[in-house]
Amino acid sequence: MRSRWMLGGMLSLSLMGCGGGAEDKAAEGADKTADASCADDGEKLKLTGLCKGRVVNYMNMDASASPQAPDGCEWQVMEAALPADEVLLYRGLVCGDKAVQIEVAGGAERAELQMTKAAMLGELGEPLTIGYMYTAEGDPAEAITQRARSVIEDQAEAAKCKARPAGHEGWPKDAMVVDTDPNGSNTEDGSPVAVCGDLGYFDEGFRFWRAAQGYAWFFDFGQDIAEIDPGSLTIVAKGPDGGWAAIGQ
Repeated sequence: MRSRWMLGGMLSLSLMGCGGGAEDKAAEGADKTADASCADDGEKLKLTGLCKGRVVNYMNMDASASPQAPDGCEWQVMEAALPADEVLLYRGLVCGDKAVQIEVAGGAERAELQMTKAAMLGELGEPLTIGYMYTAEGDPAEAITQRARSVIEDQAEAAKCKARPAGHEGWPKDAMVVDTDPNGSNTEDGSPVAVCGDLGYFDEGFRFWRAAQGYAWFFDFGQDIAEIDPGSLTIVAKGPDGGWAAIGQ
C-alpha cells in the first residue's frame, strides 16, 4: 500500500493524541471507555481504535535505539489524522500535566512539522518548526541527497554534498546527515561545523534525516531535547479487511 496524499494541496493538520490539561494528562484522543478487547492494554485510541498498549506493534521503530525520556516525563503513543484515511502514529513526551503537540502544515514541495505545545519548553509564543517531510522514492541516501542539494544556491557547493550515516549515539540507527566529507567534516581549531546549507550537517545541533515508507523526514531540534521520538513516526492505513498496517508493507 502506498500513500498518495503528499504534497500539493495538503491540508494543515493537528496531530492529535495529547492534551494540555492536568485533568486529562495528555490522554485526549484516546477512548477512555472500558473495552474488553483491550483488557489490560489501556484505552483505545480514537482514530484507529487500536489499544494504546499494543500500538507499538504497528510502529516501524527500533526499541533498542529509542531515546530515554527525561526524569519526570514519559513517552506516550499518539496518533494524528492524515488525508486518504491514513493515520500517523508517533511517540511524544508527557511531563506531568503538559504534553507535546505538533501540527503538519502542507505545501507544494514539502510538509512542515510545527510544535505548537511543549512538554518541557514551556509556553510557545508561536509555533516552532522542528522539521520537514518530503516524498522520497528509490535509494534513501540518494533521495535525501537530492532534497538537501535542492535548497543550496551554489551548485558547485551542492555537488560536494552527499548523505551519509550519522552514527550518532542517541539518534535513530538509520539517521543520516548531508555532509561534504563521507568520514565527517571537522575543523582544525574545533570551531562549529555547518555545511550543505539549512538541511545539511551541523555539529552543534540535533539535526538529521531519516527515510521510511516512501518519505524523507528532516528533523532539526536545535540544542533542545527532542519532545517527539523521531525514530517512531509511522504512517498506517486501513486495509480492505478493516485492519491497520504500516504503509509500504
